[in-house]
Amino acid sequence: MEILAFADFHGNQDAYRKANEIIAKVKPRLVLVVGDIFNRDSNEAKARLTEFARKGAPVYFVPGNMDGAELSNWDGVEKVHQLHGRCVYAEGVALIGLGGAPHGPFKTVFEYSENEGAQLLEQASKEYHGGKLILLSHCPPKDTKLDIVPSGDHAGSQAVRSFVEKKQPVLVLSGHVHESQGIDMIGSTTLVNVGPAQNHNYAHVTLEDEVRVRFAKFP
Repeated sequence: MEILAFADFHGNQDAYRKANEIIAKVKPRLVLVVGDIFNRDSNEAKARLTEFARKGAPVYFVPGNMDGAELSNWDGVEKVHQLHGRCVYAEGVALIGLGGAPHGPFKTVFEYSENEGAQLLEQASKEYHGGKLILLSHCPPKDTKLDIVPSGDHAGSQAVRSFVEKKQPVLVLSGHVHESQGIDMIGSTTLVNVGPAQNHNYAHVTLEDEVRVRFAKFP
């Protein structure tokens, strides 16, 4: 199964246009978007996600810490599905989502405590009844290669890490920490920070017996 994964558009109009072109060309089974779609403007974020879905593949997303909590309450439209604190089955896999980020020094618009994040993941996992599991988390798991900020500190989520250690999803997709695009592992789980779309980054994931990840740039 081919998946296109995007994060951190932050309102970059050229990035939206290029993402639409890539979606139309690749024709993936799923488009997964892990937050910071359009800073503080939920209506614009909804419009961009709906446009992605018009290219054919269903779109599943979580809002980022810059999107605002309002987007986490949106029920979506046909072929656009919001996953914050939810679990759904699509294309033969289970998808669980956690948007926003733990409280940080910048006091962005959609933050919460680690305990609240853990509760949301626990709530969502009650709807998980087996099969391949993918976690969409705007914030990467803590203490990995994917959450290192320029100071060298780890800015990831302990709640996400604990969930991964417990549930061992096949794949975790995240963004948020722009400087740490890459791949890491926790146990048997493949972790991917897809990189910021505002800088023309995205990830092409193939999910078969194993997970294969190819990072790419918009042309």
